[in-house]
Amino acid sequence: MRGFLSMKRYNTQAFVLKNIKYKDSDKVFTLFSKDLGKISAVARGVRKISSRRAGNLDTLNLVSISIRENLNAFNDIEEVKTIESYKDLKRDLKKSLTAYYLIELIHKSIEEGEQNEDLFDLLQKSLEMIQKTSDPDFVVNYFEMHLMNLLGYKMTLDKCRVCGRALTKLWLKYLFNVENGSFECEKCSKYGVGISKEAALGMFYLYKLKTTPDLKNVASEIDKIMKIYIGRKLESRFKSLEIDKG
Repeated sequence: MRGFLSMKRYNTQAFVLKNIKYKDSDKVFTLFSKDLGKISAVARGVRKISSRRAGNLDTLNLVSISIRENLNAFNDIEEVKTIESYKDLKRDLKKSLTAYYLIELIHKSIEEGEQNEDLFDLLQKSLEMIQKTSDPDFVVNYFEMHLMNLLGYKMTLDKCRVCGRALTKLWLKYLFNVENGSFECEKCSKYGVGISKEAALGMFYLYKLKTTPDLKNVASEIDKIMKIYIGRKLESRFKSLEIDKG
């Protein structure tokens, strides 16, 4: 049997996705690491009042963490230091629930040990955007679009998926195929759902993070389209969407 001294130790940066109680004074944390993917590890004694690590391991925190491999049980969290706690975001109910939805999406859409550095960078960028914006809803849709691409469900939002015709203001109709996440023009679409011109162009602008016109009038339309598409592909319900953000 390998001895304790031969156990591997990993140093990484990770987002804290969730935690569950374990034994009398421990918690098992689900983390999303840039170089190790989604991992689980236990912080022993973290539920004790005297624990100095509990605050560092708050959900949503970006942390620098040291984990030691344990072949007989959960891997062990040895050291942890907060890099970013997103405290301003957490003080705002709507922003915090929006952020919880993003990490819930990640938790439910990737497997343990699945590495995705681009997704890590997307989450970090999106949380920073949520902190700075006055309306986080559009950040959610931006995140959703790029998440689906990174999971392999490539969306086509700049042209007709069938004929390649560029998306412009001159289309006669704008149709979105919820099965493949793509726009289709009026000449090619057989199964597309009709949406407004403003919503179609708004989705393109958001995806590219280009300067956008005021999208408040079509925000609910864009969000509905994205939730339908994500629901079809991920087949999950999200608790963070069931709470009223006010």
